[in-house]
Amino acid sequence: MVTRIIAGAARGVQLAVPSCGTRPTQDRVREAIFSALQSRGATEDACVLDLFAGSGAYGFESLSRGALSLDLVDYAQSAAAAIRKNRAASPVFAEAKLYVQSALAFLASRWKGTDPNPQWELVFIDPPYIMKNSEILEILTQLLPLCDPDAWIVVERSARDEAPNWNEDDWEEDARKIYGESAVYFLRPALGAV
Repeated sequence: MVTRIIAGAARGVQLAVPSCGTRPTQDRVREAIFSALQSRGATEDACVLDLFAGSGAYGFESLSRGALSLDLVDYAQSAAAAIRKNRAASPVFAEAKLYVQSALAFLASRWKGTDPNPQWELVFIDPPYIMKNSEILEILTQLLPLCDPDAWIVVERSARDEAPNWNEDDWEEDARKIYGESAVYFLRPALGAV
């Protein structure tokens, strides 16, 4: 499957995908997700975090569509190699930062103040489908105080799995979309949670 940037300044740039261990989101699904995000004004000038980045397609698509900054996180060496290659594929991607560590380790390092603490405005969480909902909820708990109060969080899961039971004190589910095998959840921090 060929993965390309769909729209924006880097439209048409082909992205390398990791040799194993990932499940790239289909271009048509990514297009539908970004259509929904752009209609909500979520991409322009946003600080973006792409957890479980794989090829970095979500993050790089965000930069192509006008995001301000991008942090990419994946612990797999094959993903890191693909991201480095993709970062070099367009000048639009040059300033993206790669962190080769687990999502929880990365978020914990931000809690400890070892890195600048940006208020991310757009976050993609697209873990392996085998990851348990409880693990996703733990990541969301760690992420919440690091987000902008108006942030958009996009979580992709298998459509066959039971929907996560979001902590309603922390998160509001704005929308839930099913695209073939993928279930995509659009979350916002609950009022007063950040």
